[in-house]
Amino acid sequence: MSALMEFLLRNADNKRVMAALRCGLVENTEMRAWPLLAHLDGIGNSQRARAVRTVAGLFALHPRNCVSGNMGTVCRQLCGNDERPWENGAGTDADPGPVERRFLYLLNADREEVCGRVSRLVRYAGGKDIPVNYTALEKDLAEWPRAREIWAASFWAPARDDTAQTEGEAS
Repeated sequence: MSALMEFLLRNADNKRVMAALRCGLVENTEMRAWPLLAHLDGIGNSQRARAVRTVAGLFALHPRNCVSGNMGTVCRQLCGNDERPWENGAGTDADPGPVERRFLYLLNADREEVCGRVSRLVRYAGGKDIPVNYTALEKDLAEWPRAREIWAASFWAPARDDTAQTEGEAS
């Protein structure tokens, strides 16, 4: 577990710390998070600093953490059943749904844009109570665009048998 995640989990119940970390998501107020994130390289304009501020702020907004998956799996869970044409063999002929369009927009982000685009999707996941693997997100954002292919493979992966059984039982 990273030092950032240890810090976040240790302070998850501290409302003052979480409020200050949420300020790190907004350019005009990010300096309020600096005293808390300085020892974690969260100050400055480097990709690592942006990743630290983004993950800390998003955790403060939506602290539902998990230990597996990545943003591709989160976005896949955000898709409705009717938004997964690649699972029923429709292939590329079908128009992408709203979440798939947002995911494509995310994959197209450069280093300066990716944190803002991830923030919007994690906020959406928070509204649907979908957990996020913040440890992987921190690493992926810090090393962007290395994670593009991994996220894409998770999003467009073939359906697993347990998912098909659950959907079949619901019918």
